[in-house]
Amino acid sequence: MRPTATYATVLALFSLAVAAMAWSALRPENSPGHALATTTSAAFSDLAAWFRSGPADGQPDWEAAARNVYGADASHGAQLMILHGCGACHTIPGVTGADGSVGPDLGGLADRAYVGGVLPNEPGGLVRWLVNPTTYAPNTAMPDLGVTEAEARDMAAYLFTLRGE
Repeated sequence: MRPTATYATVLALFSLAVAAMAWSALRPENSPGHALATTTSAAFSDLAAWFRSGPADGQPDWEAAARNVYGADASHGAQLMILHGCGACHTIPGVTGADGSVGPDLGGLADRAYVGGVLPNEPGGLVRWLVNPTTYAPNTAMPDLGVTEAEARDMAAYLFTLRGE
């Protein structure tokens, strides 16, 4: 073996040894795969709970599943709507002080086909709308409120609880 190949091999083995030691020194909750495993586990838990709580006929409610915003907290979403001032323009059932009349009444939002008249009323569409409505409808009266994607997921989870009468 040539000396350069030997040095390259030794350097590669040394690098792998250092990487292995660094990997083994990580605490389990800080490992790169931990976040993925936690998210995947939560999604499967939600899915299992959804199947267990299905309708009496034993058939999955696919429409309700399509509106489920995984990993979101609907009660926090209601609080965020107060924080972002959504009630100044919208009437939102269950949200204190949300009795505005500039924008549409958000009661029954879960039963509508579109969000803002342009995006399909499904979790991804509603979250995108809440984060940046003027991207999808430049002439909308709804301003960009600085809502983060995580906040929008919680807000969407709450809004999908609002069914029509």
